[in-house]
Amino acid sequence: MISRDTYIQITKFSIVGFICFGIDLGIYYMCSQFWPTWISKAVGFSSGVITGYTLNKWWTWGEQKHTGKLFARYITLYGISGIMNILSNELFLKWLPNREIVVSFRDSQGIIDELFAFKADKIFAVILATTVSMVVNFWGQKKWVFSRK
Repeated sequence: MISRDTYIQITKFSIVGFICFGIDLGIYYMCSQFWPTWISKAVGFSSGVITGYTLNKWWTWGEQKHTGKLFARYITLYGISGIMNILSNELFLKWLPNREIVVSFRDSQGIIDELFAFKADKIFAVILATTVSMVVNFWGQKKWVFSRK
């Protein structure tokens, strides 16, 4: 059974994670139009890490002070989970079918105008890779980075 405190921490961590995921996804998707996916993923993930450190430190874990040791542990944890995130993203891109989601309109004469399209495999690969690293990050932050022991 999960304690009330852990449930609240998971909820806050998830909200922060959703914000960071949006940053990661947006930067990754924009950069992947010009750069290799692994570089784009690294830039997106790193941007989310910087945002997540500040929000999780202050809000999720209630840590008011900033120490070099705390930051070093956080960066070490995210270095490990970042590598896992990038590798799993590449793996999922290989496994998922190369498909696009297209949003279009059809007028009364049956003519279809495409509004926009995006790569579904990229979106789903990011979601799955984020899930992998999210589990590692929560327990790593709770038990090692922000542990009060």
